[in-house]
Amino acid sequence: MPRPLEEDLLRSFSSIETLRREMIITANAMFGPGFVWLVRSRDHKYSILSTYIAGSPYPGAHYRRQPVDMNTEAKNVTDVLRNVIRDSPVNNVGAFGSLSEPRNQFAPGGIDINPVLCINVWEHVYLPDYGVGGKLEYAVNWWQTINWSEVANRAGIQPNQKYVT
Repeated sequence: MPRPLEEDLLRSFSSIETLRREMIITANAMFGPGFVWLVRSRDHKYSILSTYIAGSPYPGAHYRRQPVDMNTEAKNVTDVLRNVIRDSPVNNVGAFGSLSEPRNQFAPGGIDINPVLCINVWEHVYLPDYGVGGKLEYAVNWWQTINWSEVANRAGIQPNQKYVT
């Protein structure tokens, strides 16, 4: 593990063993599919965040102001298809549409963090190799495969970088 990354992690978790234990315990405790993330804040503090299903720690990942709920807009499929055929195609939601917020704003409740490490705890990831009840063993073995240089790179840490805290 690169020394600057280790120093940052020690300030947040007091030991690398604490980080390892908390990541593994959190992954094993999750009920259902999701992800456990190691995230870094702007002030180089790290924390563990869990997200379920397709949740994301990226602050702008879920923000769209879409005034119409397409699940309740039409009464049946025929109405939806009729509207699609009648109207000209418009793509005005997403990253560049008029209904999107500027990128420097966060979704309600969003925070400015940078995900640097993730363990995937969806069942299809560990069931083939570890079987039912094998999530803990999967998480323990996952820890042994982490490329800490890549984690440091994702955290924006250069090999000889020093921080003033």
